[in-house]
Formats: sequence, structure tokens, C-alpha cells
Amino acid sequence: MLIKEPVVDKPKKTKTDSKYEIECREALKPHLDAMVDLAVKAGWDRKVASFSLMYLAAKKSGPHDSSLI
Repeated sequence: MLIKEPVVDKPKKTKTDSKYEIECREALKPHLDAMVDLAVKAGWDRKVASFSLMYLAAKKSGPHDSSLI
């Protein structure tokens, strides 16, 4: 499927704005909620799905080390 517009809202604030991070969280929240809901619908435990997404997000923010996967 081709998406013409970004699925996630674009930032309105600059990276140096104190509310930039909060704005990003708000832009991502509905998509994260939808991912957890999809995992639960597929049969995964909600808490396990949430922790799994947290783990994967943490892996994206640090140095890449495939041995930790």
C-alpha cells in the first residue's frame, strides 16, 4: 500500500523546544495503541506485547548490537 501523506503527524516544534518530545509522544501514541491492540487480537497478552514494543524501541535508541536480539 502506498501512503501519500505521513501516517505520523509531522513535528510543529523544533528539536530545541522543551515540548518537542511530548509532541512526538502524542503523535506516536495512537499508532502504538493500535499495534498493541493488533497483537492482543492476534492472541498475545497485552502486557507482553507492550513490553516487547518497549524492548524493541530501546534497541532502536542505542548502539546496534545484533548479539543482544
